Amino acid sequence: MARKRLSLLATGLVTLLYNPSSASAQSNPNLGNATSFAVLAGSQVTNTGATSIWGNVGISPGIGVPPHFTGFGTVTFTGGGSVHDADGAAAAAQLDSGIASGALDAQGCTFTYAGTRELAGNILLPGVHCATQFLLTAGTLTLNGAANNVWIFKSASDVVVSGGAAARVVSPSCNVWWRAVSSTTLSANTSLVGNVFADISVTLAAGATLTGRAFARTAEVTLSSNAINVCNPAAVPTLSQWAFFLLALLLASAGVVALRRGTAA
Repeated sequence: MARKRLSLLATGLVTLLYNPSSASAQSNPNLGNATSFAVLAGSQVTNTGATSIWGNVGISPGIGVPPHFTGFGTVTFTGGGSVHDADGAAAAAQLDSGIASGALDAQGCTFTYAGTRELAGNILLPGVHCATQFLLTAGTLTLNGAANNVWIFKSASDVVVSGGAAARVVSPSCNVWWRAVSSTTLSANTSLVGNVFADISVTLAAGATLTGRAFARTAEVTLSSNAINVCNPAAVPTLSQWAFFLLALLLASAGVVALRRGTAA
């Protein structure tokens, strides 16, 4: 009986420690064909000024006669990206973006805020954060967790970042998702970390920076002297996960040794 209990305990410890996030309901959606895109729009993409983009730009289905993008003479693709204007790649990316949005919508709220939620000055744990509207106004939002944790912000209307360079997000992780039923706006010189999924439009005013993606389902993405760099969710175990795994192995080994000594006695 003692041997069976020790074996079950060792198995349970291995399962728990190797899967430290198993108790957390939130998860990254699968981006599929949208993974390589930094910007996706349903109608058009407009730009003014010197904008730097790491990743592809896609427009699908587009409205009117191509081209569906303007001002790209001053856009620099730093990661070898390019524009996909109403082509197969853009259509596939937009389709998978919609599936990813649905996956975000399907995840239940861990934290629910009444009405409009101001994020500046807050320290938030991983989870699914839900509100009627999210504002980040001239202050810092700190995400408290590890690189493998996930934060999802679901707004029933807009996400608005304003207040200049003082408005920013400090995050240990790329696994940050902003889901807006309406639109998302980054005012001049603000910055945001995370992947933006807006049903209508995404606007980045002059000097705004985004470490993530700007996806607009039906309308346009507006750019103005911005820096957009794709931030991919971690695809391999982090150091903390390996530490958990090694600890689990040590505990399991200790259990085996104890069993052998018990048998010998």
